[in-house]
Amino acid sequence: MQGLITLSVSSYNAQPWHGTLIVIGVVCFTVFFNTFLAKRLPFVEGMMLILHIVGLFAIMIPLWILAPRNNSTAVFTEFRNNGGWSTKGTSFMVGLNPLVVSLLGFDSSVHMCMYESSSLCPI
Repeated sequence: MQGLITLSVSSYNAQPWHGTLIVIGVVCFTVFFNTFLAKRLPFVEGMMLILHIVGLFAIMIPLWILAPRNNSTAVFTEFRNNGGWSTKGTSFMVGLNPLVVSLLGFDSSVHMCMYESSSLCPI
């Protein structure tokens, strides 16, 4: 949220305590919702599912239509080192870190899959 404010308002000067207040506000909203509006949680989850599916198409279709095209040879055989690393191998390994870290925890793959509706998930 603070990053979006920084991008949107050029005169905004981000302070560390602003982030703390945002976190406190999110926690207060979460506690309020889970305490008093817990009966509405299935409805909210269903709406979030619909929003995510519609959002996927709302983002992917314009990207697919408006993105510049490249031939398949360039896509699968050309490698670039735009990060300034000494070799392309180092650049690849540094870029691989976010993917590996996202699956590092023992239950992270469970959280990332669609539970209850996927036969690939352990639950």
